[in-house]
Amino acid sequence: MHGFGYTRFEHEYDELNQQLTQFVDENDPVKISILRIQNRGLEERSLSVFRYADRVLGVSRNRSSRTVIQDVPDESSTIFARNYYNNEFAGRVVFSSVAGTGETDELSFTTSRRSFIGRNRSMSEPASVALRQILLGEKDPGKDPCAAFQVRMVLPPGESRELIFIEGEAETDSEAEALIQKYSDQKSARNSLENIQRFWKSKLGKITINTPDESLNLLMNGWLMYQNLSCRMWARTAYYQAGGAYGYRDQLQDSAAALYLDPEITRKQILLHAEKQFKEGDVLHWWHPPTGRGIRSKISDDRLWLPYVTDFYIRSTGDLSILDEKAPWITARKLEEYEHEVYLNPEKLDDQDTVYEHCCRAIDITLKFGENGLPLIGAGDWNDGMNRVGEQGKGESVWLGFFIYGILNRFREFAQKRNDSERAERYKKTAENLRKKLNSKGWDGNWYLRAFYDDGTPLGSSENEECRIDAISQSWAVITGAADESKAEKALLSAEKYLVSEQDRIIRLLTPPFDATEKNPGYIKGYIPGVRENGGQYTHAALWLIKALAEKGMGDKAARYLNMINPVNHGANPEGVQRFKVEPYVISADVYGEPPLTGMGGWSWYTGSAGWFYRVGLESILGFSYRENSIILKPSISSEWKEFEIILKLDDGDTVYRICVKNPEGLETGLLTGKIDGNKLVSENKTLIIPIEKDGSEHVADLNMKKEHDN
Repeated sequence: MHGFGYTRFEHEYDELNQQLTQFVDENDPVKISILRIQNRGLEERSLSVFRYADRVLGVSRNRSSRTVIQDVPDESSTIFARNYYNNEFAGRVVFSSVAGTGETDELSFTTSRRSFIGRNRSMSEPASVALRQILLGEKDPGKDPCAAFQVRMVLPPGESRELIFIEGEAETDSEAEALIQKYSDQKSARNSLENIQRFWKSKLGKITINTPDESLNLLMNGWLMYQNLSCRMWARTAYYQAGGAYGYRDQLQDSAAALYLDPEITRKQILLHAEKQFKEGDVLHWWHPPTGRGIRSKISDDRLWLPYVTDFYIRSTGDLSILDEKAPWITARKLEEYEHEVYLNPEKLDDQDTVYEHCCRAIDITLKFGENGLPLIGAGDWNDGMNRVGEQGKGESVWLGFFIYGILNRFREFAQKRNDSERAERYKKTAENLRKKLNSKGWDGNWYLRAFYDDGTPLGSSENEECRIDAISQSWAVITGAADESKAEKALLSAEKYLVSEQDRIIRLLTPPFDATEKNPGYIKGYIPGVRENGGQYTHAALWLIKALAEKGMGDKAARYLNMINPVNHGANPEGVQRFKVEPYVISADVYGEPPLTGMGGWSWYTGSAGWFYRVGLESILGFSYRENSIILKPSISSEWKEFEIILKLDDGDTVYRICVKNPEGLETGLLTGKIDGNKLVSENKTLIIPIEKDGSEHVADLNMKKEHDN
């Protein structure tokens, strides 16, 4: 069973009931495993319980194993480990410990993988378990390390035992010993479990939705934001990517979704990323704390997510003061003409500038245009795999043009408010000119192009045998409002026709996938057809298409396709489970799009699609967002939904807004009318504004959707 903050495994075999609960403490750097064993038989049982963990303490076990030093105190209930050759963490200590053993129990250990697993064996049948060997207490440094315990016990009939296994890390031995002592107590360990469950319940309970789509309710009411916070923002690691790095564009987007739980998360993330910008305006593609070492690249969109998310934060909270916050610049060597990226350790400069200046510097460095008047793609835009489309410095990105267009219009307004008149006028003219170019040079007849190669060859065109159409140009043309009215719906319908497969239950990023084309768009072509960005469902982009459909008023399609790609529904029956093969309660970055892998998920947990799924469900389908101190409602729902409800709990802990929207006429979108606390409410331009008051009361809004021409 998986819950918020913990996982519990239960197993019963040969009259032994076993329950293992694993979790990480809310504040302390410890992982706790509570193992409870009950003897339900009539005979006494002699048991051996093993706890095994690889010791890495570095990038890879093969490289770091020779420099891991382990120490076991006399009582042998704790194994300490250090790696003095790991630069970032050389002074820290890792520990594994076991508690809850009785006086008659026998405890042994080993730090040798070879001893535990055995020669010519594997973890599927290690020698210590299969041959019933006793661990011999090896602790020789410089060999292949592990941390393994064995507890031998006798369990009388009808009785149960509870063991506690603790893993963690600390700066000093004394800190480690204090943590071990604290959580070796069963009451403290149980309290820690209760605390983490209480923490997540409070954290994830700010907004609750109730819709006719139970699969949507299940994800939106906890799992999406749990994935977003625990995996993406805090751990920054998962099964498919155990890195721990900050991605410049990645965690900024994640923090935008987190605004609905706590706007301070978004604010802090903006300030953190502003500090990872070079004075020239470009940024680190990703970096590792605590040193800040990372990748400087020629990817063109990374830096633009700083102004994008800053604008979203300001419009949601009304907090213009963030633009005046100061952040330092970083400096490092520039990339050579032939380099796409380089790994380096930047230096933090004493120079500081406002967040406004950081955002404008990111915009200004990107306002470089090619022969078609469209922005240069650099070494990839949002799609890193298209890193060779513009490797000679002449390739252009149509999608990037739409993205910049939206940002220019937003920041033009901020520039005007700050009396930065020259910049405001320049951004206005650039946006107007860009819009014309996008709708002329970027238009292919029935949809928008994706890009132009260095030699001017179009990509994402009906002329192409591979990648004839790409989803994100169509989506962002509508999302940003850059598309001509006559082209917007046509572009979405083309994307729907060629990219949406209800039979396979996926929305492809592009089609057909790259395979035999003479043109080399980049490493995207290295993926087999239908995998990841190369013609599979890249869930990020699928959600953007759904967002565009909803914001165009196509609520039926938007709600249906969101339900279609919902992982809960991929695992709704045994056949779906066998096809999908990944967790049904979290979002996967991609779902494969070509036989024999069609419908199989990949890269689960570690994907920014979790945050975007939340935003699309809340903002685009249900139409809920913040504007300064008000709630905005502009739903675009399935006409089959007769009603839906949103419950908002404010930070003061007492104020609640309960919003119920009824849809008696079976509309996709329309006017909202009704009352809140007895006061009449009427939407303007399909948008309803509900002022927020933190007064410790419950406010109930009863609303109805009506056709626009109704009075």
